[in-house]
Amino acid sequence: MKIAYMPDTHFGIYDQPEITTPDDVADAMEQCLMEAEIAERAGFDGIWVPERHQRPETYWPNTVTYLAALAARTKRVELIPTVMQPTYHHPVHLAEQLACIDNLSRGRLTFGAGVGYHRDYFRQYGVPFEKRGKRFEETLEVLNGAWTEDEFNYAGEFYQYEGVRLYPKPYQKPRPKIWIGAFAPKALERALDWDGWVTWFPPSFEEIRVLTDQMREKADKLGKKNWQVAFGIEGWIGDGPNIKAQRDRWIREQHFYVKHGLAPEAALSQSALDNMENCALCIGGKQQWIDRLGEFKEKINPDWVCIRTRTPRPETGDYPSLGEFTEVVERLGEMLPEARWWDNDSASSA
Repeated sequence: MKIAYMPDTHFGIYDQPEITTPDDVADAMEQCLMEAEIAERAGFDGIWVPERHQRPETYWPNTVTYLAALAARTKRVELIPTVMQPTYHHPVHLAEQLACIDNLSRGRLTFGAGVGYHRDYFRQYGVPFEKRGKRFEETLEVLNGAWTEDEFNYAGEFYQYEGVRLYPKPYQKPRPKIWIGAFAPKALERALDWDGWVTWFPPSFEEIRVLTDQMREKADKLGKKNWQVAFGIEGWIGDGPNIKAQRDRWIREQHFYVKHGLAPEAALSQSALDNMENCALCIGGKQQWIDRLGEFKEKINPDWVCIRTRTPRPETGDYPSLGEFTEVVERLGEMLPEARWWDNDSASSA
């Protein structure tokens, strides 16, 4: 099981009217890159990158530029957007940009892609929300064709191309892996057409284990022997009185999503919050993190788990400084060898 880290792009307060200053943006971008460099030195296997738009608390919305900067500033970690929504992008331009990132990183890119659920994002880029699933499917077909065919022609409902000759091709042959971000049944079926499935906030170990077993069985029947499963989880490592403040910020984030219709009211129920803290959210010391990752390995055995540490800045009270974030990444890195003991045992007994 590989373990990744996500330097998140949240820096401001939810619902703030605007970003404070250009220097705030530049400082936030540099922090994202510094966290990635620290995570690489600390032993993480990958860096995951989000895509968010039209939200002033998000200081680095453009995923392609973020990935390019990471490719230049890191040497070893795999680079994985989780997830980009390619329907907002011109697919041939996007294929070219991602091919360049794969070459710059010497083959460290995995493309995590999702349909998208935020209507404002579609509105911002003038893309109809209707038929977004079909548009998404065509976009991936165009990406795949541009990456793998010497000359690519396409005639779809949304895209038509003739004589596309994309150079350079990706570093990886025939192309980077494509993971599909999925929650709903239709999206889960799409994931079986490609190389893997990624999702954030697994609801509980019991529920996600059943679904993972079903998905792996379907992938195996399709002959996809290297099909991957990846989960994103969140939390903070530490002890002392400030730990409760970290938990409160995640609760505030849940309230924001419910308020704006991006999550159901049930997400705020005590049982939902308890399930989250028993699976997808870990706030505690080193041993708690080792135990939580051990549960993922024992109960689900995913190919990847990614840890995101940042929470939105609160309206009042303290917010972790760059120094505190640096310390947290380093402390998470210190627990990685113990969290990977099962892999070492497996390798030594093979």
